[in-house]
Amino acid sequence: MRLSTNKNRVMEQKTISKNEASSKNQMSRGNKNRFFGIAVAIVAILFCFSFTFKSHVSSENNTNQIIGVWKIVSPGLNGEGDQKKIKIITEGHFIWTHTLNNQIALSLGGTYTFDGDTYTENIKYGTPNMSNYYFGDGGKAVYKVKFEDNKMYIFGGTEKETFTEVWERIE
Repeated sequence: MRLSTNKNRVMEQKTISKNEASSKNQMSRGNKNRFFGIAVAIVAILFCFSFTFKSHVSSENNTNQIIGVWKIVSPGLNGEGDQKKIKIITEGHFIWTHTLNNQIALSLGGTYTFDGDTYTENIKYGTPNMSNYYFGDGGKAVYKVKFEDNKMYIFGGTEKETFTEVWERIE
């Protein structure tokens, strides 16, 4: 009897093992189907976000057009001594300086907005001789902007004065 009992137990274990294997295969197929469904959903989401990312990158590229270090090339700086006018535009801030004989003669700075063709400077600070433009708490200068090659053409200015200038990128 003992032999048959052991034999029955071995057969029961084989049957249980087959059932477990069959169950694992079914679970494995279920996991594969679930994994495939999740993978398809992720690909679909990434596909949708790729369009959003491309449009975001495009608007960033418009902003990046204006970011840099610029020197004025027109109108020319007439006068005595070594004169330079430099505009530095970073992400969200600007400053320009006009130097004469290596000393800052005029300067303004602050924040700005740029939408691709309109550049608006929100003037927050400047040298004392430029106080008419910033009034201590901020004036505005609004320009239409066009880019060609390494140059930025601006047209506009403040309520008091308008400008037509050509700036060349140096960095």
